[in-house]
Amino acid sequence: MGYAALKKISKVLGIPSLHLKTYQRHNRKVTVAEIERGLGSLHRAREQIRQAYAEVDTDVARLLMEDEDAVINISVSFDGTWHKRGFTSNYGIGVCIDVLTGLVIDFEVLSSYCHACALKNNAKREGKITDREFESWREAHTDCAKNFAGSSKAMEQEAAKRMWARSVSCPQVRYTEMLSDGDSAAFKEVVALNPYPGHEIVKLECINHAHKRMGTALRQLSKLGKLGGKGLGKLTPPKCKALQNFYRGAIINNQGSVDKMKAEIWAGLLHNMSSDDNPLHTRCSPSWCWYRRAEENGETPSPTSITLKTFCHVKWERSLSLCTTECPVTVCYSACSMEGLKMQMSASTLSYGPDVQKQYLWGKAELRLQPVWLLPLLMMVPFAMLAVMDKLWLQCTVITVNACSYTDMVRLSKANIFSPPV
Repeated sequence: MGYAALKKISKVLGIPSLHLKTYQRHNRKVTVAEIERGLGSLHRAREQIRQAYAEVDTDVARLLMEDEDAVINISVSFDGTWHKRGFTSNYGIGVCIDVLTGLVIDFEVLSSYCHACALKNNAKREGKITDREFESWREAHTDCAKNFAGSSKAMEQEAAKRMWARSVSCPQVRYTEMLSDGDSAAFKEVVALNPYPGHEIVKLECINHAHKRMGTALRQLSKLGKLGGKGLGKLTPPKCKALQNFYRGAIINNQGSVDKMKAEIWAGLLHNMSSDDNPLHTRCSPSWCWYRRAEENGETPSPTSITLKTFCHVKWERSLSLCTTECPVTVCYSACSMEGLKMQMSASTLSYGPDVQKQYLWGKAELRLQPVWLLPLLMMVPFAMLAVMDKLWLQCTVITVNACSYTDMVRLSKANIFSPPV
């Protein structure tokens, strides 16, 4: 809560408000306590990550038994977020989330703006202070909030480079597998940096981004020629959505087998091209195909015109049967079924992690603070409030504990995680 909001609440309640200086002094104490708790939480998360890899990999366990501080290789999900859209933000954050445990292992906050510097520059420009006074102040201004000079678009790449460069010395790990956007420029920057001589950095694809790229490609195709429009056999928006979902299902259902994954991707397209005169369900699986399921049960399949209300055009079938490149849809599927299938699907369950962090961070950040003060928000859970109150020697009431418990329960339910009662 900012000072203006506190004054407004005080007016409504009819109580005197704190003086600005008093509010700032208490705010600094709370922030310091939150930073201490956040650093402790980050340290514990890194220890849990090392233990988790030791439990699933005997080589890592043997290495850590010989040397507790040994550097191990891990897989991380990386993404960047900005305070504003359109690459006009003064603040950006890069986050690394461990794929195995889902815990935040590192982050980097970048700021191209310092409020104190802006105030002093305005005072200098208006003639309120001399050049000598400004230079004297700037020499003493050691806690400047600005730690990046460049465009907002370049913040994501810079955050990745900083985290990969320090990973061996600080978290004592190597980020050898990077799960990120399909169009992320951060991967290229990290590879060019070569932070781990002798160790290759592999890029993994996120299922959600592959799913979105297929949908985008199909919607663009619907605008070409006679593919789009309304009516039977047209590439309508509902049909684009159906093909997109079949593509996602094929990837999720066949992790670990590139051949099966590719076969089911094409089966989904043929399934949607089927008609009563020419059913194309020989490659389909009974687990998701109504036609094959009916055949296995000894029943007569329902008419295609009822089950597939907007099936694809028969011309697509001819282009497939002739193995030609006449149909743009087949070209799209050829590209999407071959592009990085082996690397796409290692960590699908954590593909929402960075997006959840984005929504939480910018909803709560007070962006005139120092960049390091965003650490508590990054590591924050509702029960962290109790730890901060304990550091400040504030007594927790039953109402506070119950409120934190309820908020944490809601958070876990939204994340689809079941937490048994203690």
